[in-house]
Amino acid sequence: MHIRKISLIGIVLFLVSLTVAAQQPLTASEIATLKEKTAASAKKLQSLESSFTQTKQLSYLENVIVSTGKLYFKPPRKIRWEYISPTPYTVVFHHDKMYTRNEAGKTSQTDLGANRRFSTLNELLTKTVQEGIFFDEDRFTISYSKSKQEYAAVLTPKEKALNKYIKQIELTIDGSSFLVKKVKIVDPSSDYTQLDFANQRKNIPIPEDKFIAK
Repeated sequence: MHIRKISLIGIVLFLVSLTVAAQQPLTASEIATLKEKTAASAKKLQSLESSFTQTKQLSYLENVIVSTGKLYFKPPRKIRWEYISPTPYTVVFHHDKMYTRNEAGKTSQTDLGANRRFSTLNELLTKTVQEGIFFDEDRFTISYSKSKQEYAAVLTPKEKALNKYIKQIELTIDGSSFLVKKVKIVDPSSDYTQLDFANQRKNIPIPEDKFIAK
């Protein structure tokens, strides 16, 4: 039993060491290079279509909630989240407004200026995709790391007002396309929403009516 226990501890330590080795902090010069390449990639982006899987963990639920759908983006500041499964639902961000349409076809409109959480998330997503800017170091403390094929940035809000809604935001950036491939938003309660993107297609025609909640 003693030998078995030591072996299990050894396996755990080995796995931990692999995880640590896989993600290395970026140096100052590497951070500067990441910023430059992300911004350069974003400048060439005229549109984006992507599949996504959303995983929501809530402490009061036994199981996670998983949804799938498609994301559409066009500059300036047009984003459509089209949830397909398990329940059809559409969210459109258009400049400073948010429009929603539920399964029954009922639509609603929200002024983003009146909703700090949605406003921050929309601004972050828009700037990241459109401008390659998620490095708002005035508002966030940011730590950077990398593995072989991707980069990671963990954003912790500095503002007390924002801390009420968001504990931290974790971004994973593809090391080849420099597009965001994963977003994890952690609430103060440690509940989280994670978005994993796949089948990302850049600079394809997207009709303007995609950015109407219908």
